[in-house]
Amino acid sequence: MKLHQTMFCMLTIVIIIAGSFGIDKQKLMFSTYNYLKEIDLDTGVVQKLTSQNEQVYSLAYDIKERYMYVPKYDTGDIVRFSYPTNHTVMSESIVTTSSPFGISFDSVNRHLYWTELSSTGMIKRCNPDGSNVTVLLSEIKPTALALDIQHRWIYYGQEQNPSKIFRTNFDGMDKTIIINYVASYVYGIGVDVDAERLYWMEYEMGDLRSAWYNGSDVKTIISTNATDNNLNIDINGDFIFYTSNNQIMKIDKSLGQNPTVVHTDTEKIYGFLLYKQDGENTIIKIL
Repeated sequence: MKLHQTMFCMLTIVIIIAGSFGIDKQKLMFSTYNYLKEIDLDTGVVQKLTSQNEQVYSLAYDIKERYMYVPKYDTGDIVRFSYPTNHTVMSESIVTTSSPFGISFDSVNRHLYWTELSSTGMIKRCNPDGSNVTVLLSEIKPTALALDIQHRWIYYGQEQNPSKIFRTNFDGMDKTIIINYVASYVYGIGVDVDAERLYWMEYEMGDLRSAWYNGSDVKTIISTNATDNNLNIDINGDFIFYTSNNQIMKIDKSLGQNPTVVHTDTEKIYGFLLYKQDGENTIIKIL
């Protein structure tokens, strides 16, 4: 694959912790090839959570049981650990698979989904503890995936040049091509369920695009002009977050807006996952 072994992967999570008196904390958790770290966005303090020595291209979160899921591309393990935590991170391996790349958790139906970017590419599903692994479908080099839990759809991209974006249901049936032509690899994909729009980042070209769920009305949100630097995206209300080299950017969904810098790191940033923690009972909502 084009992303070679020497590259380090940075994954980013923005955590908004809210209590009875409003928002208390904003944190950014990110991963390099060697470490998983956490930065307090209010104080700027960075802490190492754990070492990993592993390429990791995505993260998933179980909002009910509060587990973070980490797919380790090189070793093929998918591990999980409790998060947030005030203690040392203790990971447990739940699945041994082949080159796990994209990952997402369905907290309603209690399933973990992932893609395998290998010579025999697949999309699979299992229970939260790793049991009952099920092959949903075989696919050519599947990469990023996003879940529309409300409509029970899986959207996913490919590491092909050019490539396509597909949709299938939660059982791997009714596979449909949504976007027939994408100029380069798709390593970042997201859905806006309320607006019924699909968003994706074209890795080589650096273009952030969107379309209706049926693939029509394709628009370019922004051309970053940063080739081979833009990977993951996520949706939060009226805004889209995306990576650009060593920065996390934020841009309004409206066309023609200028992005703002959310975070600048010393190393290249690859993927991220945003979530919000609300209320006294710490009910967490995936954005």
